[in-house]
Parts: sequence; C-alpha cells; structure tokens
Amino acid sequence: MRRAVVVSLLLVALVLYLVFLNNETTTFHLAPDLAMRWNTGALVGGAFVAGVLVAFVVGSVQAGLRAWTTWRSGRRERRASRVDEWEESGSKLLWSGEIARARALLHKVWQRRPDDPYAALLLAASFKATGELHRARGVLFDAATQYHTHPEVLLALADLHRELGEVGARIEVLERLRALYPRAPQALRALRDAYIDGERWGAAAQVQEALIPLLPDPEVAQKEQETLFCLRYQTAVHLSDPQERLRALENLASARRVPAPVYVALGDELAAAHRVADASAAWERGLRQHARSVFVDRLLRIATEPKHRERLRSLLSKLRDTVHADAVHVWMAETFLADRNAEQAARELEAVQTPASVIPDFDRLWAEVHRLRGQVEQSLQAFARACRELPLYRCQKCEHLSADWIGVCPKCHGWDTFRARIEIGAS
Repeated sequence: MRRAVVVSLLLVALVLYLVFLNNETTTFHLAPDLAMRWNTGALVGGAFVAGVLVAFVVGSVQAGLRAWTTWRSGRRERRASRVDEWEESGSKLLWSGEIARARALLHKVWQRRPDDPYAALLLAASFKATGELHRARGVLFDAATQYHTHPEVLLALADLHRELGEVGARIEVLERLRALYPRAPQALRALRDAYIDGERWGAAAQVQEALIPLLPDPEVAQKEQETLFCLRYQTAVHLSDPQERLRALENLASARRVPAPVYVALGDELAAAHRVADASAAWERGLRQHARSVFVDRLLRIATEPKHRERLRSLLSKLRDTVHADAVHVWMAETFLADRNAEQAARELEAVQTPASVIPDFDRLWAEVHRLRGQVEQSLQAFARACRELPLYRCQKCEHLSADWIGVCPKCHGWDTFRARIEIGAS
C-alpha cells in the first residue's frame, strides 16, 4: 500500500513538472470544425492520466473475470464433490440397510447429475433387492429414455424384464442394444438368451453365428459352436412343415460330427414318413457313433421280425469293446425278450454287475423273464419293485428326470445331456 502511494505521488509530481515545463498554449482539434486551446503540459499530462485510467479499468475487468471464473469453477467442483459424497453415502447406506435414506440420496444424485446414469442404476438395484421389481422397472425405463444409448442401462432394463417374465419387452430392448453395439459380445449373448427363452430358435441361431467370430479363445469358440448346432437342431425340429423339418434334419446329419439328438430326430421323422428302412439306418448310424439306450429302444420298436432283432444283436456285439459290458447285457436282454427267449435274456441279466438300484429297467426285465417262464409270484414281485423305480432317463447337468429321452433338457436347456440310468451307472 505504501509503495502504491509513493508511486502515485511520483506520477503526480511528474505531471506537474511537465505542465511547468510546457506552459505554452496549443490548439487541440477534437473535430475538423472543433478546436480547443490548452496548455501543452496539461494536454500531455491529461493523456497520460487517461491512459493510466484505461489500463487500470482493463486490468480490473480482467482480474474480475478471472476471479469470477475461479469462483464458478470452485463452486462446480464443490457441487460435484458433494454429489460424489451423496453417491458414496447412498451406496454405503444401501449395504447398511438404511434403504429410505439411501434412495433419497441416490435420487438427489440422479437429479443433480443428469449426464451420469450410475445413480439410477443403484436406485433401481435397491428396488430390485427389496423385490419391488415394478418400481425398479419404472426407474430403468426413465433412465433408458434419458440415456437411450447407454449399454449398461439397457442391459439392466432387459434383465429386469427377464425377471418379470416379459419376454417380448426384453427382446425389444436387447434388439435396440444390438443395433447400437452390433459387435459387443455382451449384447449378442443377452439377445441370444432372450430369443431362446422366447423359443425363437432361428433368430437365436443367427445371433450365435454373429457371436462366434468375436471370441478369441478357441476352446470357448468350440463350445459356442456346439451351442450353435443345438440351436440349428431346435430350429429344425420346430418347423411346422414335415418335409421342411426332414430336409433340415438331413442337412444337420450330413455334418462331420453329428450329435446323438440329430440321429434320433431324423429317424423319428423318417419313421413318421413311413420310411422305416431309412429310419433304421439313421438310428443304427447313431448307435455306432453314440452307444445310447435311446437308439436301442427305437430300433426295437421297428424290429417287427426276428431277423431285425438278430441284426441289432450283431450290432450290439460289436460295441462290447467300446461300451461298458453291463449296458450291452441289458440291451441284449431287451432284444431276447422281444423274441420271447427268456433263457437267453436271463443269462444276459445274470451277467450284469451294476447294482439293480442303478438300472430302473432291471426289475422290469426280470419281471418279463419270470412272466415268460410262468413264474407268476416272482413276476409280480419284480413288477412291484419296478413300479417304485425312478424314471429311465436323467439329465447329467441338472438331474432332471424323464420317462422318455429328450434332446434338449426343458429345465436347464442342456444339449444332449439325457442318459439312461444304465449308461450313467456303467460309466
């Protein structure tokens, strides 16, 4: 302050000195027709003072603008910091069980920070955690309207539609997500699963085809390739026209590696079309590649003559080196019982080493043997035990039981997971 006073006094003294030295009068023109006569020193001093005042005003304005900008920036930072604290506190309160306070804070965060959807996601998650799915859906629907291209908001909304069982709305959201991010594996997987839940097998297969090239891990890609084959199988078996269904299954059966369900379904379609010889050939091909009870059952159904069953026994004999012996014994017993040969069937059953509790059909087969022998009491006892046994087939993935073989598990959607109890026990 003292320095400023000294400088000011020196400037005033300098101006007065200039006025003293230049005391003559000078004509000063303000316009072509307007002139004024002033002391030369006073004019020079006035111009100097005016320049100082202009510089002072300009500097003051610049300093004021800098101060105002700094204040605005600090205010924004303080508000952002306060909003961050609200978001952090809201998240902690959710985990502490103080739901109402947490939701109030998160709602304030969402209002104060409209360009950030994470508060809305946390708020929806809090409603979802308490089972208020419809309120969670409302929050996410508003968020999806506000952040219509944000992938996490759209995924969360689709997942909520899944929990509410709204398959159509879920697919609509995920199709929108895929249109925005066509090469995102998360979007493709979610859309594929939604199509599967909606039983839109053809669309699911198309999405799966787009997903596989994006997978860098060869093992994962191989598993997804199997899923693609399953989806193509589902597409084929759900076609309404029998001829189209048969052609689609024949195309699948021409692949290099054909899973068992394809041979089963192809044989069923051929048998339904009264092409029994072709059906038998398809099931025999399946039995050679996949030693399964379902093929033995199918072949026995169409084995109308002893020579057909003899052919089946010959085929089963060739499997003894590659299949567990107990499974072959049970299958051979089935063929002998179809020929009403009780003694040969009994010899095959006596050779079985697997516990009877593992083979649901074991007691039924013995009951048939006793019936053919005329042993009524033993037959009734064996049939009674057979009635208490579990269903023949079981899913190896989710343990779902079924009396009939199924290509795709209806519970876990496992592909080619159903096995007869004898196959599981023997392995």
